[in-house]
Amino acid sequence: MNGANLPGHLRINLEASTIMFVDDNPMALEILNSVFYGFGAKDRVKCGSLEEAKYQITTRRVDLIFLDTGFPNDGWYTFMQWLRREAPDPACFSPVIIVTGHSTRAMVRKARDAGAHFTIAKPISTGVLLNRLAWIAHEQRPFVRNAIYSGPDRRWKNNGAPPGTDGRRSGDAATAEAGEAELAADAKVSA
Repeated sequence: MNGANLPGHLRINLEASTIMFVDDNPMALEILNSVFYGFGAKDRVKCGSLEEAKYQITTRRVDLIFLDTGFPNDGWYTFMQWLRREAPDPACFSPVIIVTGHSTRAMVRKARDAGAHFTIAKPISTGVLLNRLAWIAHEQRPFVRNAIYSGPDRRWKNNGAPPGTDGRRSGDAATAEAGEAELAADAKVSA
C-alpha cells in the first residue's frame, strides 16, 4: 500500500514520512506502529520515554508526532513546551497529535495551548486517524511564534475582522458573511 486511502478518493503517501509515537505503554506503541505500517509509513519510531523522544528529535527528521498524555507530572506538556520552544528546526514545527484517555474540554484546550494540532481520544479508530492526517496534510493554518505561544494558529474559525477594525492578519476578510461555512474541528475533509 503506497498511502492511506481517505474519504473522497484523497490519498496521502506516507512512504517517505517519519512518524514518531511517544507513549510509555508498549502495547499502545505497538498498536499505533501497526496501524501506520498498514497506512504505508515505512519509517516509524517508537519511543517509550520522553527522553528517548527528545533524543530522536535531535538526531533525525520527524514529520509527525503522536504524543500520549499518560506521562507522570504532565510530562507531555513539558515535552510540548520543549518541542515548540527549544527543539531544533525543522523539528519544532512538526505536527503533533495528542493521544489521551481523558478528552475533557480542559485537556483539549491545554493541548491546543501547548501547540498541538489535534487531540484524539482513546480508543483510536483508523477513520479518525485518517481524517486527522488529511487535515494536517491540507491545512492552511500558519505557524505562530511569539513570547506566549508557539504552534499552529489556534483560531479555527475565520469570522472576519472584529467589528470596527481592518483585521489582524493580511488574509482577514473585512467581515464574515452570516451563514458562511466556518472551519470546525469536526468538519469533514473533501477532495
